[in-house]
Amino acid sequence: MYEAPSKTKVSSKIVYQNPWITIHEDQTISQDGNTGIYGYMESRDSCMVVVLDDQERLYLVRGFRYPSQSFGWELPGGGGDNEDLLKASKRELEEETGIIAQSWQKLGEAYVCNGLLTEKMAVCLARELSFTGQREQSDEVFSDMRFFTLNEIDDLIRSGEINDCQTLAGLHYYQLWRKDTT
Repeated sequence: MYEAPSKTKVSSKIVYQNPWITIHEDQTISQDGNTGIYGYMESRDSCMVVVLDDQERLYLVRGFRYPSQSFGWELPGGGGDNEDLLKASKRELEEETGIIAQSWQKLGEAYVCNGLLTEKMAVCLARELSFTGQREQSDEVFSDMRFFTLNEIDDLIRSGEINDCQTLAGLHYYQLWRKDTT
């Protein structure tokens, strides 16, 4: 069944741009003829990696996020550099954690915030792990990284220590995968 968009773009202008994001302001017209503006941010697609060890534990990183001025536990991941998101997942995992996985599976995709961002996120499962002991230097500094059981992760969610929507979506995709494979 076809659904017509509720708004149509009349014109668009870029109001801000840097190497990572572009902010657009569109002039729109709705189905009833009302005109308005709609602002949104364009950014590269991203990936989140669910890292599963042979004891059924998941690997999380803890870091500081400047926009929210807060620390939290997250799945490893990041922005794709205009590359296939599975390839980006492999690169991000090794750069951030020094982990290499032999087994990879895409669990799903979702828009990060489809009312505000163009960014789509892929969630990939990484298994059969080895540790290189090397991490790439970057401006993203993680204060801790380690494995957690699912019960511990539930406690981190309840306490607000996991409060990143991309991580929560990635964990949910993992739970769906577990239900489908057990």
